[in-house]
Amino acid sequence: MAVPGADLLCVAVGLLLYACAWRDARLVRRLRREGFRTEGLVVANIVDRHSQNGNRSTTQTPVIRFHDHQGYMVEFTTAIQGVGLGLANGRRVDVRYLPGESQKARVWMRRHIIGPAAALTLIGTLFLGFGLVIAFS
Repeated sequence: MAVPGADLLCVAVGLLLYACAWRDARLVRRLRREGFRTEGLVVANIVDRHSQNGNRSTTQTPVIRFHDHQGYMVEFTTAIQGVGLGLANGRRVDVRYLPGESQKARVWMRRHIIGPAAALTLIGTLFLGFGLVIAFS
């Protein structure tokens, strides 16, 4: 027997994740149209070791440093983290950022541009699907 309201909760979370993916896609579109392009340097990797259900996993989040068009030094972390998405320390990468909003910078690589919206959409679809399964069973 399903918990009352579980279907609505799953559907709501799925729709919220879709909205976040749409917002991220809008940011990428703005970066493509209005963003400044520069070169950044990977200065560090934040390592997060966590244990869940006896399994240990490690994720690395690269920290990128660049100078914006006004000469200010800006540091940011990538929008997506995980296995295979890390960048080695000392690596130079293309960066795009919005004028006046340099903290909304992105590493200009396909996996760092498309990855966040794709992951949010996939997870949102799973929640929406579970909500529909619960509602109709």
